[in-house]
Amino acid sequence: MKTLRQKLAISYGILTLVMMGVSAVGIYHFVRLGRAVDTILANNYKSIVAAENMKEALEREDSAAMFFIASHRDKAGQQFSTNAQKFAEQFQIAANNVTEPGEDKIISDIDTKYSGYRRALEGFIGNKENRSSTEDSRIYFDQIEPPFITLKNRLDDLLHLNQQAMVNANERALSESRDAQVSTVTVVFFGVLFALAFAWRFSAYVVDPILALTEKAQQIAEGDFDQHIDISSADEIGILAAEFNRMAVHLKDLRKSNYWQLQIEQKKSNAVIESIYEPVIVTDAQGRVIKLNHTAAQLFGVSKSAEEIGRGLSLSDFSAGEPILRAVEAAVSMQRPVAEETEAALVPMKVGETDRSYRLRTTPMRDENGRLLGAVTLLEDITALREVDRIKSDFISIASGKLRTPLQSLQLALHTLAGHYAGELTDQQLDLLMDARCNAEQLDDLMGDLLQLAEIDSGAHKMSFDACRPIDLVREAILQHAALAESRHIKLEHTVAPDLPYVMADRQAVKRIFDNLLSNALRHTHRDGQVTISAEERENTVVFSVRDTGEGIREEYLPNIFSRFIHAQGKPGGGTGLGLALVKRLVEAEGGQVAVSSVVGSGAVFTFTLPLGGSTVGARVQT
Repeated sequence: MKTLRQKLAISYGILTLVMMGVSAVGIYHFVRLGRAVDTILANNYKSIVAAENMKEALEREDSAAMFFIASHRDKAGQQFSTNAQKFAEQFQIAANNVTEPGEDKIISDIDTKYSGYRRALEGFIGNKENRSSTEDSRIYFDQIEPPFITLKNRLDDLLHLNQQAMVNANERALSESRDAQVSTVTVVFFGVLFALAFAWRFSAYVVDPILALTEKAQQIAEGDFDQHIDISSADEIGILAAEFNRMAVHLKDLRKSNYWQLQIEQKKSNAVIESIYEPVIVTDAQGRVIKLNHTAAQLFGVSKSAEEIGRGLSLSDFSAGEPILRAVEAAVSMQRPVAEETEAALVPMKVGETDRSYRLRTTPMRDENGRLLGAVTLLEDITALREVDRIKSDFISIASGKLRTPLQSLQLALHTLAGHYAGELTDQQLDLLMDARCNAEQLDDLMGDLLQLAEIDSGAHKMSFDACRPIDLVREAILQHAALAESRHIKLEHTVAPDLPYVMADRQAVKRIFDNLLSNALRHTHRDGQVTISAEERENTVVFSVRDTGEGIREEYLPNIFSRFIHAQGKPGGGTGLGLALVKRLVEAEGGQVAVSSVVGSGAVFTFTLPLGGSTVGARVQT
């Protein structure tokens, strides 16, 4: 039995043999062409170069005779000796490379004629007689020049013979090249044709059963378990087909046994969702609606048929569906529940003629293996709670306003008595009066904070935004609290750069924010401590920080530190318990965020952000 791996190995081996055969033919022709070129170079090129060099040496030897006639005897002898040696070396190269018919006869003739020419030229140059230039010229033209010309012509014969041989060899090489091209292209064509046919046939042999398995698997995935594959091969594909058939039978049996149980479980889950009074929306990870309970279907005006189909719905099709879709995306991306308590998490909707408010609570949904399936969103109807909160805020606003007038009258009376405008007081009376005056001031601060919180919650508080320099806001805050810090021997400073960009803020609101934060910092910082204000630009905002070296805030107070009527460490006699709540409302009203971090014994750091804004965004002012 051949396994699929063995069959693949055999097919790859056959294709490799075809490639090797085609490559061998190409290499064979390349070697033939290389040999033809080597033949041209070895057989003729050396002889041509040698002939050229012998001609050059011969001409220079003849020039030596001219030097001798011109009475340059020493130079004539030196030039003759040098070029005679060069001629002999090049002649030896040509004599050892005789490859063409008739070339040996030319070489022999050159040897004979050069021997005679050399003896004559040696005798001419080596003559010691005192002849005239005219006599030397006559001897040169009668005895030296004729053998020189004859020898030069024989060298030309040797040169032409090898040049013609190179031309003939080149034509033969071209003919062999054309034959090699034709035969190589033919072999490559038939090799590629065979490889394609073999690959197609073998691929069909391997892929067709896999395609059949894929098709059957898709049908099983759609719920049709009556599937069977007939594959008779004994390789891995055949084994896979047999196991597939066994699996199909097992799934069919399993479906019969578990079908009703699954139906019951599904009905239970649907009943749980339907029993929830609040609207419930079940979505997949892309925000497509999988399931709605009856309350949600009524809220969004979805028909029963669309509710049952489910898949055809998308959150973007619903009124106010965008915030729900954003909450689903946040829960899926962060893989944790999203249940914010801020105004941004509220979804206002109109139900009939009534305006209602819902708070989003979205939770990721996973299967038993931990894979993310989607999200479940609950819309909590808080319309009644918001109405109660509005009534409470109105009551606080009215009550605070009504109490403010008699309280101011009381403060005026206490101030009059404390200033001795109504007569002298005893020390005991004065102490009681000062305590009453202090309590009245605390009550006035409480009324002020309550009124401002009520105005912010009701929307009656109007902000006046201006482009402000961070350094100016910080300097104003420090100047206002410098005397209190000095009286408590606390160092109050800032590290704010003057070139920070402008922020868009309400000056009075920022002043109130710094007042509350610095008052808390100075109240909880020991003598000889330090309070520092810093600021830095970060992501289109300026982040302000108020850091103190006081006692710090215990961890259990940090999550609710910005809630109303919270006193850290439960210390009486502190602030109104509304300062930090007011800070949070004011910062959020200006489009910023507030946070706190603290370590007990090392102080606390309150931070808040203000957005960059105005035409001066990014400007740098040097001071």
